Amino acid sequence: MNELFQTRLQRHLRRMLRYLRLVFNDHFVIALMFFVGGLGLAYSNWLKTLGPQQTWIVWVLGLLLWAGLSVSHIATLLEPADTVFLLPRERDVHAYFVKAWRYSWWLAQAVQVVFVGLTVPLLMIVDQMTGWSLLALLITQLALKDAQLTLSVTHLYQVKPAMQRWLRPLNWAGAFVTLAVGLLVTPWLSAVMAIAIAVGQRYLHQRIWSTTVIAWRDDIKAEANRMLGIYRFFNLFTDVPMVQGSVKRRRYLDWLLRWLPKDQQHAFGYLYTRGMLRGTEFSGLVVRLTVIGAVLLYFSGHGWLAMALDALFIYLIGFQLLPFYKQYDNIVFTHIYPLATKQRLKNFQRLLRNVLSLTGLIFLVAFWLSNAPLAQVGILLIINVIEIYLLVTWYLKLRLA
Repeated sequence: MNELFQTRLQRHLRRMLRYLRLVFNDHFVIALMFFVGGLGLAYSNWLKTLGPQQTWIVWVLGLLLWAGLSVSHIATLLEPADTVFLLPRERDVHAYFVKAWRYSWWLAQAVQVVFVGLTVPLLMIVDQMTGWSLLALLITQLALKDAQLTLSVTHLYQVKPAMQRWLRPLNWAGAFVTLAVGLLVTPWLSAVMAIAIAVGQRYLHQRIWSTTVIAWRDDIKAEANRMLGIYRFFNLFTDVPMVQGSVKRRRYLDWLLRWLPKDQQHAFGYLYTRGMLRGTEFSGLVVRLTVIGAVLLYFSGHGWLAMALDALFIYLIGFQLLPFYKQYDNIVFTHIYPLATKQRLKNFQRLLRNVLSLTGLIFLVAFWLSNAPLAQVGILLIINVIEIYLLVTWYLKLRLA
C-alpha cells in the first residue's frame, strides 16, 4: 500500500507541476510580484494607522483563523477502480490512508503557518501579544488543523449516521471556542485545549476505523470533487481537459440574442454568442475572473497597482477565451457553411471585443467606486481601450496562427 500511494503521489505531483509551469509563466510571475509588493506596501501603511484601542480587529482575526482551518483537505488520490481492485485488501488500505494523511498534514500545516504569520503584525499592535504568546497561538492553530485532518480520515469510513451528524459540528464549535480563548484570555490555555482536542480526535479515530468498513463511493466522489476544484483553478489560466463544461438553457438571456444580426455574414457570430450564453465552461470562467478582478480593484485602492491588476485580468480573460474559437471544429456542419474563414474570424473578434469591453466597463466602475480620481479613471479607460484593441486585432491573429 505504501508503494501504491508513492506511485500515485509521484504521478499526481508531475501533473500538478506541469500545470503550475503553465500558470506561473513569465508574464504572470512579473504581475504577481507587483501585486504582492503593492499589497505588502498597503498592508504596511495600514498598520501604521492602528492602535490597541481597535479591539474589533481581534474578533475579525479570530474569524479569519477559524475560517482558515477549512483550507486544505485530505488528499487520498483514490480512483474509481479502487472499489473493485482494493476491496479484497480493505483492511490493508488503512496504511494507505496513513500515508495520505501524512502527505496532507505537511501541506495543510504549511498553509496554517502562513495564515498565522500574516496576522502576527496585527496581533502585536492590537492585542499586544509577545513572541511566546504568538508561538502558543501558532501551536493552537496547528493542533486544531491536526484534529480536523484526523476527522477527515475518520469520515473515510462508514461512521454511524448519528455520530456523523454531530462529530463535525462539534469539532468546528470546539475550534471556535479554543481560538476565542486564545485571543481573548490567554494563548497558552488555548494551546492546551487544542492539543487535547487533537489527542481526543486521534483516540476516537483509532476506536472507529478498526470496527467499520471504508465508505468507498463517498471517498472516491470526495476525491474527484477535490481534484475538480484544483483543475478549475488551473482552468482560469490554461486549458484543462479534465474540466468539462455543460449546457444550460438560460431563457433569461434570450433577449441578448435579439440584438444579434441574423444574416448569413454573422452566422458564426450568432453561433459563438449562443454558445457563450448557454455553455458553462467559458461563461463561468469569464464571470469568475470578472468578479475576482472587480473585487481586487475595489480593495487594492487607486494607483498604478490597480491599473496593473486591471490590465492583467483583461489579458487573462482574453487569453482564456481564445480556445473558444475552435469550440465547434469537431462539428462537421460548421465546415460546410458557405462562409470564408476570414468571416468566421471577424465574427469571433466581435464577440471577444464585446466580452472584454463589458469586463473593462465593470472594472472601471469598481475602480471609480474605490474613490479613485477622475483623472486616473480616464487613464484606466485609455489603457483598457488600447489593450482590448491589441488583444482583438493583433494578439488573437498571432495566437491562432
